[in-house]
Amino acid sequence: MRSAIPKYLDATGAVKAAPGFVHGISLAAGSGAAATVILDDSVAGSGTNKWKMAAVTAGGDSITFDPPIAFAVGIYATLGGAGATVSVAYE
Repeated sequence: MRSAIPKYLDATGAVKAAPGFVHGISLAAGSGAAATVILDDSVAGSGTNKWKMAAVTAGGDSITFDPPIAFAVGIYATLGGAGATVSVAYE
């Protein structure tokens, strides 16, 4: 059984700077803008897009991946929208 680690981000950044798996993601939009998050297979945001999610203003969304999504290089989250936050369950 795999054990996922939670990572909370309120800005664009690396989730993991090595290969890994994403088990789930939760995105929350700020009160003034819609939110987006893109997960790239990279350590600096320039790799292959593996997942994109959007949430409406003051809303949110979440998903669990079974099986988890594999990332060969690293896991990088590009977050858009004022006040947006994302939580990523990864290993």
